[in-house]
Amino acid sequence: MSSSHHSLLRSSLIGGALAAMIIFIGTYLLGTVTNYEAIENLQEVRPTLRFTASGMMTSTATILALMLTLLSFSQQSERKLKAYHYNRIGWIARFAAGIFIAALVLLMVLNVPISNAEETFAGFYNIIYYVLLSYTALMGGCMITIILLLYQAARDIILIAHPNRKVVGLYAEEDEDPDLPTKRERERLVIEEEDEASGGTK
Repeated sequence: MSSSHHSLLRSSLIGGALAAMIIFIGTYLLGTVTNYEAIENLQEVRPTLRFTASGMMTSTATILALMLTLLSFSQQSERKLKAYHYNRIGWIARFAAGIFIAALVLLMVLNVPISNAEETFAGFYNIIYYVLLSYTALMGGCMITIILLLYQAARDIILIAHPNRKVVGLYAEEDEDPDLPTKRERERLVIEEEDEASGGTK
């Protein structure tokens, strides 16, 4: 993987990490909570966290299915794509699978009745509250990383499919030639070659 490709992956990871920090710090700045306040806050945020976890499970499952479609499209490309393109699909799939599992674990934890566990976790509710905040902030940051990687993949696929854009840096066999033909020009050359071949056989 080239340095430019490393920088693209690193920028996505940094974007996700910054988003996670902003989410957590923004919530933490609301102030510290006591155990009693933590219990009330947990009861209030549980429906929202359930909705968030369910939404993340749905979105990541959809992303995993779309990666199969993207992989099929990439294999049907006219020319061989660089390994980085497939590595990026792998990273998206890993992040999506990890977020799906993390969201499922969060959903199962939220199904535990708080009222039945008040004596067991007495004195630790403020810790549990901040652990949940950190957990959900990390999940949100990972989702943003996935979105940034998806944007990069979509941008490259649009360049490949665009009839009037020259594709540079995506194909495995190219030498960064600025005079590479566009997709429409390649299609026209293929048609001309087919016409010449059919004319020669007559």
